[in-house]
Amino acid sequence: MYTVTSNPEQNRLYITLAGHMEGLERQAASKALIAEAAKLSPGFDVVTDISALHATNEEGFKDLLRVKATLKLKGVGHIIRVVRIPLSHLQFERITQQAGYESEYVNSVEEADRRLDELRAGS
Repeated sequence: MYTVTSNPEQNRLYITLAGHMEGLERQAASKALIAEAAKLSPGFDVVTDISALHATNEEGFKDLLRVKATLKLKGVGHIIRVVRIPLSHLQFERITQQAGYESEYVNSVEEADRRLDELRAGS
């Protein structure tokens, strides 16, 4: 299961990924994510809720790397993740490192929004 929305006023992309995402669903989520990111300005922030996402296989890992590379090319700013499943956390940390950017981890989407507001206020 996935949902992808954007908030152009805040210049934020919200992504929720849950369950065991297989090939076609993963590809649909990737397309939706890229389409929503296109609605935002460079420097947009991302809140990714993967608190209910189970780790993926190697093919899924490669799909996620491609999406992260696309976000980087589109000028992604801060990335905050909501994570609860340890293996998913490790997998996304590996993706983050390979894609060449940093992210923070929090316990809720509300906490992610607060943290992004803090980061933007400090800019």
